[in-house]
Amino acid sequence: MWAVGGASGPVTTYYSDVYSSSNGSGWTKVNANAPFGGRYGSQLLSYNGQLWLIGGNNSGTLSNDVWNSTDGKNWTQVLAYSKLGTPTQFTPREDFVGLVYNNLMWVIGGFIGGSSDNDVWNSGDGVTWNQVLPNGKGGLGQFTGRWGVASTVYNNTMWLMTGASSSTSNTNPTTVYSDVWTSTTGAAWTRVSLMNIFDSIYYSQAAVFNNEIWLTGGALAGWGSRNLTDTTTDGVNWNPGFGQFPYRFYHLSLAYNNKLWVIAGCDNVCQTTNCAITYLND
Repeated sequence: MWAVGGASGPVTTYYSDVYSSSNGSGWTKVNANAPFGGRYGSQLLSYNGQLWLIGGNNSGTLSNDVWNSTDGKNWTQVLAYSKLGTPTQFTPREDFVGLVYNNLMWVIGGFIGGSSDNDVWNSGDGVTWNQVLPNGKGGLGQFTGRWGVASTVYNNTMWLMTGASSSTSNTNPTTVYSDVWTSTTGAAWTRVSLMNIFDSIYYSQAAVFNNEIWLTGGALAGWGSRNLTDTTTDGVNWNPGFGQFPYRFYHLSLAYNNKLWVIAGCDNVCQTTNCAITYLND
């Protein structure tokens, strides 16, 4: 398991360190100061035998660069930052979706600094990106622009769940979602659920475990964080439950070594919009 970068403070300290663990209790600092610099809201993917770090908030500046590594210690920049993006490079963003699907890496939506987007890009080498779906208004065949989305690959399909949108920041959303979308192409999306299947949340995490999608934690707009776990096999019927982990959002969640893991994140358990945030490392 790998944990790379992040922020605390709130979001006043940006980390560029790289940690790995095979058991969750003992973590090795593989690199204390990786060359991609301090960042959070990025995506880390495992693809073609390498780790890939994509985009995110680079010490206060949104980025769209791409780095890879075979060992977590030595990193190579394969795509440099481009302020406006290009026809073959998505615009700088944070809190977007990153997936590996159909032998390609995918970048979907996110907060673009003044907008919440719903464009879709993919790449086989991290250098040249193909725009599969342009940014639009949403509606039939395309989810609305959003960030803080829970995502996973399940039954050979890409899944997007929940998330939030705002034109000003990615900390105080104006709209929070509870819908579920799927796609096998990235160009056409199907909403498989109606609204209010579960709480409208953002910064939740999704992982596939025991042949089910598990949605863990998340933030409730204007309310606080949660420790719920919702499971489904079809995206329509959900089974709610309480996790034994403390309340959190913006955490890591993954399936590894026949277990479901929830790692770190934030907590504002006082359940108001102005309470202090606690940063977790459990």
